Amino acid sequence: MLLKNIFITHTIIISFFYLTSSILWGEARQRFAGKSKFQEFFIGILLSFLTIVLINFPIITDHGTNIQIRALGMEIAAIFFGNITLVTMFFFDIIAFYFIKGLNYVYVIDSLLLLIVLFLGFYMNYQKWDEKKRILILTTIIILYRCIGFYLIDKWMLKPIGDIVLGRLLQTIGFWILMFVPALFLSYFIAYKTRNTEVKLKKMENIANVDSLTGLYNRRYFEKQLLNGCSKSFESSIPMTLLMIDVDHFKKYNDLYGHPKGDECLRKVATNLQLETTSESGIVARYGGEEFSILLPKSDLNDALKIANRLCKNIKKLKIEHEQSEKKLVTLSIGVASLIAETEQDYLKLVKQADQALYKSKHNGRDQVSY
Repeated sequence: MLLKNIFITHTIIISFFYLTSSILWGEARQRFAGKSKFQEFFIGILLSFLTIVLINFPIITDHGTNIQIRALGMEIAAIFFGNITLVTMFFFDIIAFYFIKGLNYVYVIDSLLLLIVLFLGFYMNYQKWDEKKRILILTTIIILYRCIGFYLIDKWMLKPIGDIVLGRLLQTIGFWILMFVPALFLSYFIAYKTRNTEVKLKKMENIANVDSLTGLYNRRYFEKQLLNGCSKSFESSIPMTLLMIDVDHFKKYNDLYGHPKGDECLRKVATNLQLETTSESGIVARYGGEEFSILLPKSDLNDALKIANRLCKNIKKLKIEHEQSEKKLVTLSIGVASLIAETEQDYLKLVKQADQALYKSKHNGRDQVSY
């Protein structure tokens, strides 16, 4: 019976955390972007559900003693999550304990333990303790509290059936520790593995989205962001602006100075474009060859023209020699287009307008901005 109950409890814990790991620790948390309070509240409800399930699957020892891991969900909340999750769990668990077991000494002691974990969680969040330190402190306090609580309930608050001997007390405490510590580390292990997997996937995604030469985003990623930006513009009626940028006479530069120098030139241009648009929340990409593009999701045409003119001036300030250019320096031609999307496909219209503006800059003598 004991082994069966231990197996059932750990199976419940493993199943719960694997089924909910993406919500608790993984990529799914980002779907609540801008709604972090609701996210933390929802996680608190999930962990309370785990606590309620564990109450209904207690470990029964040979002496008929119930060992329930009621504090597990609350400790996990204190280790991994914020104050809203802690408060949500505290109130849900208090209510659940009352309806499941009623108002008795066990309820009072369990509720007091949850209150202690709640305040410890607040303090640890305020002090920004790391997870390992939280586990060490909370586990020690919870185990000591539960051991003392068991002793007080069994010996003083309730009339015991027969005398309690030290061996039985230690055995019951041992069973409780045997369940609680592995259950806690199971949750920590699953959290660690989930987040590690997410990090690896993110790195792979970044590799797939980044141009290896310049470190900017590549065209595939940029076109995805264009589509997203167009959808947001359509929904919010906020303008989206696009800069199409070409390094003037770059083929001649490559022919004269060689491809290694050409690569170095592109990297310098890319770095400058990135630095200039960071404060504007722009998305900078290498669109292909010597062509770059910048998406400014919330800028209008006037703002974009100012940015584009600064970019032209900054590249000339780099004084990258180019004997085959009229200015004897590397310069940029830039086309700017801006619109408020009327359909979710208007990004194609935006690209076409920016391309036409770029052609206008090149046709009119290069080293200039057109719209």
